[in-house]
Amino acid sequence: MSTITSLVASEVSDVTRVTLEDIQELQTLMGHCFKHAPVPLSSGKMSNYYYEGKIGTLYPPAARLIGNILVDVILELGAEAVGGIETGAIPIASAIGQASLERDRILPTFFVRQQAKEHGTQSQTAESFIEGGAQLLSAGRRVAIVDDVITTGKSVDKAIKVVEELGCVVVGVAALVERHESHGTALRGRGYPILRIFYTDEQGRLFIDDEFVRRTEEAAQSRLLPR
Repeated sequence: MSTITSLVASEVSDVTRVTLEDIQELQTLMGHCFKHAPVPLSSGKMSNYYYEGKIGTLYPPAARLIGNILVDVILELGAEAVGGIETGAIPIASAIGQASLERDRILPTFFVRQQAKEHGTQSQTAESFIEGGAQLLSAGRRVAIVDDVITTGKSVDKAIKVVEELGCVVVGVAALVERHESHGTALRGRGYPILRIFYTDEQGRLFIDDEFVRRTEEAAQSRLLPR
């Protein structure tokens, strides 16, 4: 791996400035999400480790870091909303939405239900609204999909399918962790930009993704330019 340098220029305010230390701190906190022992996966295959991302995303200090680390790259993609499949995406999207306020932006959130409701609106999504009250998930709306992990990619794929059927444009996918099986490759092959903060090897060791660090730096620098 190449040497990772500091992420953002000193001109970025201390409130929103992302540092390598922030990512390393999140890496430490997300380490609590791993169980290192042979376990069966939902696919039926065996793995040397198990990862439960919600252990981290539901911990307030980790959620704060996640929001601050991801928000700039999500905004740089041109996203007007952020969300994903329940339940893994909910705390991540909420953290990003809160962090957007520190950038003087409003990034509304949504989530996709595993199954459509059997009562009421019978909707498969729950969503906020665009400022002024306009419907969030509507034709042409640019959205980013988030999740705590990419393993088989099925959860992300389902979220993409649902929002695209509503006419939304998926501008990118951001995951906290991509497992060593690298099933994000299929999504990349379909043209979706895939961002990951961390990735694992077959033993469940957690590594910072250099490419994500570069994208974070570029997004933060872009924030300094006049809009």
